[in-house]
Amino acid sequence: MGIVSDNLSRKRLPFKQKSLEEKQTTNMSAEGVELICKEHNIKRYFSDPCLIGLSRHIIDIEDCGPISVYVQGEIDRMKDGPVIMTIHDVGSSYHSMVEFTNHPDMEEVKQRTLFLHVSIFGQSHKAPDLTHDFPSVEKIGLGLVTVLDQLQIKNVVVMGEGAGANIALRFGMYHPTRTSGLVLLQCSGGLSQTSLLEKLMNALQGPSSNVNENEPQLNHKNIRLYAEAYKNRLSCLEEVADRIKFDVLMINGNNTDLYDESLEIHSKIKPGLSSIIKIDDIAHPLREAPEKIADSLILFSQGLGWMPTAKRKVSRDLTKGASMEEMSDRPQLTRRISMEQYDTPNLRKYSNDRA
Repeated sequence: MGIVSDNLSRKRLPFKQKSLEEKQTTNMSAEGVELICKEHNIKRYFSDPCLIGLSRHIIDIEDCGPISVYVQGEIDRMKDGPVIMTIHDVGSSYHSMVEFTNHPDMEEVKQRTLFLHVSIFGQSHKAPDLTHDFPSVEKIGLGLVTVLDQLQIKNVVVMGEGAGANIALRFGMYHPTRTSGLVLLQCSGGLSQTSLLEKLMNALQGPSSNVNENEPQLNHKNIRLYAEAYKNRLSCLEEVADRIKFDVLMINGNNTDLYDESLEIHSKIKPGLSSIIKIDDIAHPLREAPEKIADSLILFSQGLGWMPTAKRKVSRDLTKGASMEEMSDRPQLTRRISMEQYDTPNLRKYSNDRA
């Protein structure tokens, strides 16, 4: 198993195209550079300047093939934790996770955490058609531990959305000793529901609320392969109770039928290990309520003993409001005076007092 690394802040890549594998690697790397190119007048997909500095690692996963992982943070300094590995949904890319990480309410988390953004096979910007079979979600969940091995990371919290949440759940079940916790958005652990598949396929046929309009231009053939792998998943509900021995946070919008499926997973996890949150009036929590996801993630991380001093949005707003009120109660000086002037007696004041 091999690993190739490059940094997205580079403008040129040193290797040449010789074999098919090298050709694919080169195309993928060139794609990464194009995402942050500022010289050309291209549409800005998400916060593309924020992609500068992410290091890209191509890691060969057994029975799956090479997968790209985008590391956000200083891996040499931060690999001992906290570390969060993210897995995106069908119809999106790792950009959705980078955009969430760069949300203002995630600033304190980002300063303290190393992020590993997994780019599922063929789901990146302008990706070519896949020439190999798309692996099952079971194989991906099992094989992603190679990412930790290659990057020399002991434990992670895995955060996934939709199909990515299903993969994250399987990762935790297959590798409980490498999993510190799970954050699952819109997760399903059972067999595919026909209505869910119809929604996914409708998203591929044209504009839909299920596809983020701000996402990069994705390859719809490859998206279908990811959706098909998710549709053909096996149920893992029977094994949840025995294999989940760590904290799990489940988040859903109430405008979706996935809440009941998440509730079923929640009911099978041992009491005290799982928490479930339902956010009103939304269907896609990561896209529509990132500030609430950020607050929940901070609380969840603090429950694991991570980042105890990180402040949630509510705490920051209260602190800011108290500071502003304190400032308004202070006497305002019309001009600045030096410490030496502070020590000089006000003779006029004393003469007025005597009079």
